[in-house]
Amino acid sequence: MKRLFPVRLPSWAFGLLLGASLASARAQIPWATDFFPRQNKADFYGIGQYFHQGDTTFPGPFGGAPKLKLGDTGLGGFGAAFHFNDFFSVHGDFLLGPANLRAVDPSGASSPFGQNAFLQSGRFNVDYNMLNRRLTPFLTAGIGYQFLQVEEDFGNFDQQEFFSQTDFTWNVGGGLRWNVTDNFFIKLTGGAQWLQYQDAGRVTTQIEGFLALGYTFP
Repeated sequence: MKRLFPVRLPSWAFGLLLGASLASARAQIPWATDFFPRQNKADFYGIGQYFHQGDTTFPGPFGGAPKLKLGDTGLGGFGAAFHFNDFFSVHGDFLLGPANLRAVDPSGASSPFGQNAFLQSGRFNVDYNMLNRRLTPFLTAGIGYQFLQVEEDFGNFDQQEFFSQTDFTWNVGGGLRWNVTDNFFIKLTGGAQWLQYQDAGRVTTQIEGFLALGYTFP
């Protein structure tokens, strides 16, 4: 019975195959370091946000100013941007989602107040892309708003009420943008946002991260 042996390619043939494979991949996905003009182009994208908020205080149903604890929260939404040139762009992002809140009254007792809550936010930012390449680091800063609606649950459905407020926000951040193809891009952003809840004693900080997947045209 004959024994079968694997076919061994000479080194030059292996090199040709490897080169052909790389050339094929190169034709499909350009190098991240390639020049990429952005002037007068527009972006539309889906976006996800994850943020952590420091504790704050604002009026509630306890006859005082309870400490508000907002659990780490994920929001989803969409955005649009316009590039004035290869480096500067403006964009608007709009996000929404549920939130989990817990209040502690001045005596230290915990309450189910606000477990059912809703957040909706919007922001208008200016981005500075540091390189006119497909992959570029960027800086961003802007202003916006946050709408918070809380269901005040007292354990009796007849006493459920809603508390809501809209607050001005400002933010800074930075990250990486990669135009993988002429039309598809990925954008990762990290940063911080600040706001002051109505009647709160101090400014509240939110540490946030974003992932955006979108389409660039024309």
